[in-house]
Amino acid sequence: MKKSLLATLVLSALFAVTACDQAKKDNTAEVKDAATQTTQDVNQNMADSKDTVSEKAGEMKDAAIDKANEIKDSAAEKAGEIKDAAMEKATEMKNSAEEKAAEMKDAAMEKANEMKDAAEAKATEMREAASQKAADAVSEQNKEVKDTSK
Repeated sequence: MKKSLLATLVLSALFAVTACDQAKKDNTAEVKDAATQTTQDVNQNMADSKDTVSEKAGEMKDAAIDKANEIKDSAAEKAGEIKDAAMEKATEMKNSAEEKAAEMKDAAMEKANEMKDAAEAKATEMREAASQKAADAVSEQNKEVKDTSK
């Protein structure tokens, strides 16, 4: 754009010079040639600018695609890391739950054994007490029988 403005200024200056100097016919041909050359230069510069802009746009597009691919790969890697961490945590929780269940089972078995032992001890104690009472009752009855037979 700057080059085309410069070319336009040069061209307008050339036309101004030729307008003031109409008396010289041989300068007119030179001015026309110079104007034609300036116009061709402007057209060439515009074409070059267009090519440069197209090149830069292509480079920017390629850079954007590369960056998008990097972001995609990074996101996939991060998702894999998160998945692995979640799987590890789930495994830890499962193992912890299994350990807790085993501990609870052992505690329940221990408590059941304690209750069984206590029940057996109580039953034995009650049998002994019943046997003692029966023996006492028999002994007292024998005593009464002896007392009455006398």
